[in-house]
Amino acid sequence: MSIDPRKASQSNSTTAFLTSLAVNAALLAVEVGIFLVLKQRLWRIYTPRAYLPPPEKRADQLPEGLWKWLPTLLKSPPEDIIRKNGLDAYMFLRFIKLLAIIFLVFTVLTFAVIIPVDAAGIDSPLEGLERISWTNLVDPREQGRFSAHIIVVYILTAVVLYMIYRELKYFVHLRHEFLLSKSHTKLPQSRTVLVTAIPDELSTEHDLRTFASFVPGGVDKVWMYRDSRELNELFEQRQEACQKLETAASAILVQATAAWRKKVKLHNKSHRKRKDEENAEAFELVKPEPTMDLLNELVPVARRPRHQTGAMGLVGPKVETIEWCKNEIARLNEAIKEKRKEQVEGKFMGSAFIRCNLQMGAHILSQCLSYHEPMKMYDKWLEAHPKDIVWNNLDDGALEMKSRYIISWLVTFGLIIVWAFPVTFIGTLSNLSELCLDVKWLAWVCDTPKIVQGIIEGVLPPALLAALFIVLPFILQALAWYECIPRYSLISVSVYRRFYFFLLVHGFLIVTLSSGITNAISDIIQKPTQTVQELASKLPGASVFFLTYMITQGLAGAGSALVQLAPLVLHFVKKWFLGRTPRQAYEVTFMMPAADFGVILPRLSLLATITFAYSVLSPLINLLAFITFAMFYIAWKFLLVQVFDQPDEKETGGAYFPMAVNNLFVGLYIEHLVLACLFFLKASDEGIGAIVKAVFMLVLLVITAFTHVFISHCFDPLSHYLPMSLATKKMAKKLMKDKRLREGLDAKDNDDEEFDLFSRERIKSVRKRIKKTVKKTVNETILPVISGDSSGAKNEHKEKDSVVVTAVTDTVLNGLAQITRQDTKESKASKKSRVSFDAAAPRVIAPDSDSVYNDEDEEDEHAFDHPSTYQEQPWIWIPKDVLGLSDILAKELRDAGVDASDVGAFMDEKGVVEVRRNPPDEEWAGGHDA
Repeated sequence: MSIDPRKASQSNSTTAFLTSLAVNAALLAVEVGIFLVLKQRLWRIYTPRAYLPPPEKRADQLPEGLWKWLPTLLKSPPEDIIRKNGLDAYMFLRFIKLLAIIFLVFTVLTFAVIIPVDAAGIDSPLEGLERISWTNLVDPREQGRFSAHIIVVYILTAVVLYMIYRELKYFVHLRHEFLLSKSHTKLPQSRTVLVTAIPDELSTEHDLRTFASFVPGGVDKVWMYRDSRELNELFEQRQEACQKLETAASAILVQATAAWRKKVKLHNKSHRKRKDEENAEAFELVKPEPTMDLLNELVPVARRPRHQTGAMGLVGPKVETIEWCKNEIARLNEAIKEKRKEQVEGKFMGSAFIRCNLQMGAHILSQCLSYHEPMKMYDKWLEAHPKDIVWNNLDDGALEMKSRYIISWLVTFGLIIVWAFPVTFIGTLSNLSELCLDVKWLAWVCDTPKIVQGIIEGVLPPALLAALFIVLPFILQALAWYECIPRYSLISVSVYRRFYFFLLVHGFLIVTLSSGITNAISDIIQKPTQTVQELASKLPGASVFFLTYMITQGLAGAGSALVQLAPLVLHFVKKWFLGRTPRQAYEVTFMMPAADFGVILPRLSLLATITFAYSVLSPLINLLAFITFAMFYIAWKFLLVQVFDQPDEKETGGAYFPMAVNNLFVGLYIEHLVLACLFFLKASDEGIGAIVKAVFMLVLLVITAFTHVFISHCFDPLSHYLPMSLATKKMAKKLMKDKRLREGLDAKDNDDEEFDLFSRERIKSVRKRIKKTVKKTVNETILPVISGDSSGAKNEHKEKDSVVVTAVTDTVLNGLAQITRQDTKESKASKKSRVSFDAAAPRVIAPDSDSVYNDEDEEDEHAFDHPSTYQEQPWIWIPKDVLGLSDILAKELRDAGVDASDVGAFMDEKGVVEVRRNPPDEEWAGGHDA
């Protein structure tokens, strides 16, 4: 009996879909099960924000139990994410919510109208998925039903356009509040403009101040970027030497601890019988006084860490690492000090940071046409965080920057072409059952069991496509870096643009075309002159791949986001193999993951584009998209509230959101164009009616494009810059307050009483109070008033995280008041609260230094200077060992002119390193502060 190819195709499409649904549903169940179990045990992976940040920035703990956390999470205000993780994170979550709402509307309308129109009352040989899709309407007498599709598309497009306008309006208002918030206006980047390609005529600070004198409020400070390549090399050499010295110091203490443990073990073994008969304490091995002789005895010089001094540590003479690094760092400290004296009048490299007295002045300066000649001062950047600067990209000329920009995008387009070959192969796998009927060497595929064909067509292609795109962001990031973008956050934005374009071409267009070619290959072979018509008519049938892709992303993808398998594995790999030094231990213990929205958002935008394109052709995809984004909303809200900690320097103020929303128009354009083409192809059967329908779609396409231009024209400037109306309104309030003060009236500003939504918990004010306290108690003992016995503290912590806080006094030199979090009865069943912190404290300083008093002034003075021009040597962080040898080692290093300390780091008798704060030369806020 012969096989009907069309029925075989229908059966295989449905089988592939059901197989993918079953496999990914099973994966989701497994992933959620793993998450629910591990969430109760591994707080470090699944709820670190409830413990690790400073107390003011910690997230509220979710209720324990398998499912109690979910209602609490959904009810929690998403605006809390702004205070914890910034505006980027909040707008990212709001974008997911927007898509979930849009596709809920799509699902209701298409299921209520399109599916009945496609399937009800039609005697069709089609079965399975094709029964409820566009392809079921093949009878010329049923062509009038397509009018319903036109009406629904118009309604859905209107809904999308309204939602886009509403969300952009909300975003603009929120961004303006962000820019004008008191916490943001105090930051150095809020009033600073980065200007590149400055001509030689303006190469002095006086000339730049004169140039910017028209700016409202004038210029406060100018940082000139000067040639510091030699100083940078010395600085990098010192950083490497410090890292090498820390590793060696920790290694020698591990060796000493192991040698002492072995010595104790041999001693106990030799005196075991006598200890049983007499007083055991009398025969215990007494710890000797920590001396350099003891260290030499436990770890002879011949056994100490050594390295080669040649290229990459592979060639050159071998030297003892500690002795070599100690001398090298001392030499580099002196060399850097001398080089900094010469750096004052270094060669100007064409870039400068101009800080205005008024925030509005910075926004006006960044928008002005700056110079009367081409290729000069044409690029200006606002909101550049001092830690967000890519210093290597500031010393390139205007012509080099332009050429690099062009080359970077040409390489990107070339990569898109090369990438087409593996993506096309993956696309053909989704319709392999049809291909095997026409290609002889693939005939064996038709003989395999249905379940195997379902796996090959339904599970394998999405998995291969996802794996193929894992490596792509790293390539695109290198291309964005080569483009000479001066800010890390803007490099991520550039990656977003490239990655979305890449995904659009390869994750959608190439896969669609390759699937369509596979579907139509038999007809193309028989009628080669009608290739275009056959290909277009087969495109709706390619939706099965995207149905399975949506299932993979929505079910397994959302589940994998929750279970965090990769971070889980990486955490234990780092803990077991990389946590050998205090800095490595600090990274393992305190550092929380951060989301890269430049990589995540394009994937979500692609899913939205695919759904728009097939929303009418295959309505089932709308339901899958709604489920996908609803699950992503739950997963990402959990991650942003309980897990992720976004660094301040990566904050763009929501710059991703307008790009992500504008990319929704791409999906609408594709949908309208595809429907117009399909209606034109039906003209031979339906005649003038099909042409009229196609014209209606083209009219809608024009309306959508006009709306897109209108919205962009309205919101683009508002999305980037601060409007003068808001700035003058704020200035008027300030002047009125000053006037009332002069008149002796009550000048209480109601705005001061309002909660600053963007404050991120006013950490700086807390630090100022800490520093004032330290200043008053120099050379005295800090006795922090923190008690775990007071009823207020007990009640507060019982509700918060079920831990009791106790204090142990220490000295100012050590810079800590140790706080130990101990399990209470409520939490003894779970070890998640067993974590130790030091109390908030300023950074440790050398005895002959007074920089503790002027940290903020120094940070402000050098806010936009290259780190090599002012940063001091990072302190060598050594773990405090059981024998006290760390004190001897740290003293030896300090005597040699190398700053070192063992504050906050500990090594137990097994040689395991643990930390209770960040490095001693950094300020400690009572928790990890990104």
